[in-house]
Amino acid sequence: MVSTVGIVAAVLLAVSWVRPIGLTGLRALHILQLEEYQTVRYWRWLLGNMSATIDRWLVAIGLVGFVGAWLLPFPVWLAVAVSGSGVGIWATIRRKIPEAKKPLVLTARARRLLAGWIACVVGCVAVVIGGTSLAAGQASIPRVAALAGALVVLGVIAWPLASVANLLLYPVEAGFRAYYRSSAAKILKTYHPTVIGVAGSYGKTSTKTILAQILTTRFKTLATPRSFNTPMGLCRVIREQLRPEHRFFITELGAYQRGEIRELCRLVHPTIGVLTAVGPEHLERFGSLENVVLAESELVEALPAGGKAIFKGDDAICRRVSAAARCPFVFVGGPPGQNRLLWAEQIALSSDGLGFRLCHRDGRHAAVATRLLGRHNVGNVLLASAAALACGVTFEDLAPAIARLEPVEHRLQLIPNDNGIAVIDDTYNSNPRGAEAALEVLASFPGGRRYLVTPGMVELADLQDSAHREFGRQAARVCDGVILVGPRRTRAIAEGLTEAGFDSKRLIVARNLSAATERLRELLRGGDAVLFENDLPDNYAE
Repeated sequence: MVSTVGIVAAVLLAVSWVRPIGLTGLRALHILQLEEYQTVRYWRWLLGNMSATIDRWLVAIGLVGFVGAWLLPFPVWLAVAVSGSGVGIWATIRRKIPEAKKPLVLTARARRLLAGWIACVVGCVAVVIGGTSLAAGQASIPRVAALAGALVVLGVIAWPLASVANLLLYPVEAGFRAYYRSSAAKILKTYHPTVIGVAGSYGKTSTKTILAQILTTRFKTLATPRSFNTPMGLCRVIREQLRPEHRFFITELGAYQRGEIRELCRLVHPTIGVLTAVGPEHLERFGSLENVVLAESELVEALPAGGKAIFKGDDAICRRVSAAARCPFVFVGGPPGQNRLLWAEQIALSSDGLGFRLCHRDGRHAAVATRLLGRHNVGNVLLASAAALACGVTFEDLAPAIARLEPVEHRLQLIPNDNGIAVIDDTYNSNPRGAEAALEVLASFPGGRRYLVTPGMVELADLQDSAHREFGRQAARVCDGVILVGPRRTRAIAEGLTEAGFDSKRLIVARNLSAATERLRELLRGGDAVLFENDLPDNYAE
């Protein structure tokens, strides 16, 4: 009878903890997905968040149940097991799927990883139960002791098991990637659109989107959506969206290390290349600015002799990289020279958008206006215009097309509302140049007070603190109030604000964006303007 009761108690204990453990698996998979399935980066996150990855309730219940079932007499260990089940039921009711800024997407790969994680969990439970039975020898112990020991182990290693599943499934995923690449390559070869590659440290997505809007006024054009700028992202767009009627295919080319843009170019074979800018980006992954330069140069090196390269002329590194081009190239903006195709004069910035004189090297010029905000968007429009000219758009068609440009989502996008408050959404990402430009936009809003909400910038390695201090000093010259999101990450921004003489009473430090938004609601009134500069996914939460 005691043996039967032990089995029943073990089953009850296991069932009561299934959902909490399952939610842990989903959360681990979410972080792994946010870290782009890179095991090393995932482990870096784990080591930095150890306190959040160990389920203390599960470990405590497991330890008490294990010791109690092994050492205590029948009625006592049964009470322990029932109590542990009660805590499991309480955890099942209490624990919810946490809200996420960028929720878990159960793609085919994510579902395979989830299945792999479940298999790892079952394997660990079986190993612990078997090991406990062997350790007991001839002693008669209730089944609940073995299961409680397994719960202790799961409370500690449930998160790391996601990386184990990721490694075990690597050969499977490599096979899928090879198939997708082969399939995408065949489609490209069959439809044969003109491929335009857009690379650079900043401005890739904006330039790509602007170019797509200009080209679609004349030609059937497909651009990769949002930031689909990895091999599998490009393969997915090609396989699901590219059609025979698309004359142009605009691809954003992203990289975290050298060789990745070269790999993307081998997949899509661009004939027109646009290099937006080169500067400090993802330095924690690249290791140095020189590696960034070499990585972004891979687009230029991949262009055929009959292709065309377009560079931002006021970027010193872009001018340096142009020497690697084997094909004709032009600059937009920057100092006068024989390779300068387009430039802007009489630039006017306001809260309504940009206006400037678009000049061509052959002497033609046109007055253009756009609702896009930010001085840096002048460069993005010039780059897109030069690429459009290379694709057959006439100079005379540029000004009307530019006038119709829609703001790029989450990139200095003015959010309409009826409360008289100007909300500037620049939350997609942030870098030192972009943050400075965003503050210039905020300064262009007259009348009311100006507020900044920001979690700062990431992946700048040794430059991060100095960049944050400079950001703080810049913000002090523009803002009437600042809300920093995340006390540890934004410490250097606060230091920069203080150095510039910013009143500490106008500085608020919030734990997360929700808390920051609540404080903002108390402060804002009609006529004010608020800039949301950057928003970080859940793997950066403090």
